[in-house]
Amino acid sequence: ALRRKSRRGQPGHRPDACRQGIRLVDHRVALPRAAAQMEAAVVTRPGFVLKVDERTPPLLTLAGSNVSLQRFPTGTGVVYPPQPVPSSDPVALVEGALANPVNSTPLAGLLRPGMKLTVVVGNVDPVQPGMRFDIRRSIVERVLEHAAKARVDDVAIVVAGGLGPRWGGQDIVEALGDRVATSFLPEGRITSHDVTSEDLVTVATVTGEPVKVEARIAESDLVVLVDVCHGPGERMLLAAGATDVATINRISGFGGGESECRRVATAIHRAIPVFSITAVLGQPYLGRHLSFLNHCEWEWRLPEQVAYATARQFTALLPRQGTQKLYAAPRADYELCDVIGGDPAQVATRAAEVWRAANAVAAPRTGILLTSVWGGGLDPGDPVGSPVNASHHALRNAGSSLLHDGGILIAFHPLSRIFPNRTLAPAADFFTKVLPVTREPAEIHERFERQALADDWYLKLYRDHNAWHPLAVFHTWYGIRRDTARLADVIWVGADRETARILGQRAATTLDDALDLARQITGDRGDATYLHGPGRIFGEPR
Repeated sequence: ALRRKSRRGQPGHRPDACRQGIRLVDHRVALPRAAAQMEAAVVTRPGFVLKVDERTPPLLTLAGSNVSLQRFPTGTGVVYPPQPVPSSDPVALVEGALANPVNSTPLAGLLRPGMKLTVVVGNVDPVQPGMRFDIRRSIVERVLEHAAKARVDDVAIVVAGGLGPRWGGQDIVEALGDRVATSFLPEGRITSHDVTSEDLVTVATVTGEPVKVEARIAESDLVVLVDVCHGPGERMLLAAGATDVATINRISGFGGGESECRRVATAIHRAIPVFSITAVLGQPYLGRHLSFLNHCEWEWRLPEQVAYATARQFTALLPRQGTQKLYAAPRADYELCDVIGGDPAQVATRAAEVWRAANAVAAPRTGILLTSVWGGGLDPGDPVGSPVNASHHALRNAGSSLLHDGGILIAFHPLSRIFPNRTLAPAADFFTKVLPVTREPAEIHERFERQALADDWYLKLYRDHNAWHPLAVFHTWYGIRRDTARLADVIWVGADRETARILGQRAATTLDDALDLARQITGDRGDATYLHGPGRIFGEPR
């Protein structure tokens, strides 16, 4: 029942799948032969920097649900990410990662009859835009096939999302497929981790504080972590996604950091046998109605031109209905750069290295960095995106070392004070009731965190209605303040001025106004740099 069925339209079952190929990077200890054969099947355009001159056409900018063509000043550096390509057959890479792991016995050698096996599916930092075909489905299916061959009968799946929305049945079907869902859901063998559950058990102690996980994970003879890497940071799934709310608060809350997360992850891995497998993704390849996002502006042919004109008309004539239809839940293919399996700590490090190698673009440092903030890459179901998440997204994109300390970040987004989705209710109250009082993390931590944690309505939304945990927006704000601490200012083009003021940032009417304001602040008359495209770009100083 768990064997792959050929389905028209799924990656790996297209007639041209062998021609699409996979771009791999040299961070694997052992490269599967099948993957090596596919490596040279296609050569894609790497990322590059365009220097704007008088012949450069207007360039695409994304601001919430709006798309437009903007002229940039002469001398502006425009960082284009690597060319996105459609996804391709993942089976060879998945099998290669299971058979040739990093610093670990192959998965087949770890499985035995009568053992208790738990597969933990990561969703701490959801991929946005969402994956049209979720690579986690293929990985879980292959793990379950190996378990069936080894006659492992006691198998369960846990979705670890940390403070993110808990999955319902439909979410499980969309991500893991109907075959896995129908085999495990009726028997209650797929659960979504609840960080507030009273049934969590202590597996380790770090700096005198208990670290708790689900009893099923703690009692397992083997835990297989299944995750995706779509950014430059190391992903420590069990620590950030499958522990209790107090542990997560110590890791990523006020005063938290990567070192604390690493200590917690190390303690858990010592207490529980863990095998990790992570898929590394490239840039998003959007569907037909957003195909213009896949190409440079001078490469647009008639289909891309029509798609862009249609998007402009939809958002102009039908601001709510049109944007909801186009951007509320966009789906994208993602190039599969690599799949890495083995020791969880080394897998996390190597996956981050692979992502950087596949997506990095060498560019000069700058004092003024510009970035688009597209709603389709922020909040699922919201075509614009909340102002707090928009600010966090802009700063995360600009978190590369391309921007000098004391520099200026200029972002395109309307910062609309609209929270249409009840899953963002805690964020809406945080914006309207907390930020007008204070923006200081220490004061917010002392005065407002405990109240949010004790709010029964917030917790009910989290447990039963796929909402974010109320603590999530606090952690997002702490991250925003850490990122802005090294900058002189953040300026929003075309944004609501009052919203920008509440965030402690500024708004400008046009790009020229924003650049003039930025240069008045920094005194830097140098050229600016623009991060182009809907995906995440890793800028490497040159």
